[in-house]
Amino acid sequence: MKLAVVVGHNRISQGAVRSDTGESEFVYNTDLAKKMRDIAGEQYPDLKLKIFHRTPGGGYTSEIERVYGEVDQWNADASIELHFNSAGDPRASGTETFSSGSSRSVRLAQEVQMEMVETLGLRDRGVKIRNSRTKGRGYLSLVSGRAPAILVEPFFASSSLGRAASDEQSERMALAEAIVEGAVKAMRHF
Repeated sequence: MKLAVVVGHNRISQGAVRSDTGESEFVYNTDLAKKMRDIAGEQYPDLKLKIFHRTPGGGYTSEIERVYGEVDQWNADASIELHFNSAGDPRASGTETFSSGSSRSVRLAQEVQMEMVETLGLRDRGVKIRNSRTKGRGYLSLVSGRAPAILVEPFFASSSLGRAASDEQSERMALAEAIVEGAVKAMRHF
């Protein structure tokens, strides 16, 4: 099984920032992806996990097409793009996962979502479909590659609940384990 992990955003456009640690999505999720890679290597001998980064340049669409082209060249069986949410309303909280709506993407999204919700203990905002009919946030990341793809938003960095559930190293490791475990469960059924 080959799992591609795409770190959301890039070194130039780093995404939302946690008010507690000052980490951007790019910084936080680069660390999370490394933890996921370590877990895969230690716990899942039948899983190859490779980290991919969006190279800045040419605009958002070009960056997405380029990174998912690299994922396709690697011949991934599935891909997960890492993000975290932020909102103007500090009461916004919870865990959500985006799927393209294909059967494998939905299964991957459901398994990973279930594991993240159980691990973080935040409100289950569910699996949301983004496809050619619904489009919306995350759409290009879900349809630009050949492999079933999902985009995860485990917590809101603008929420004290989200920050508290994801700031300690042990919580980050547990989140990394949850995402990998959910992915493996789904991929074993592909």
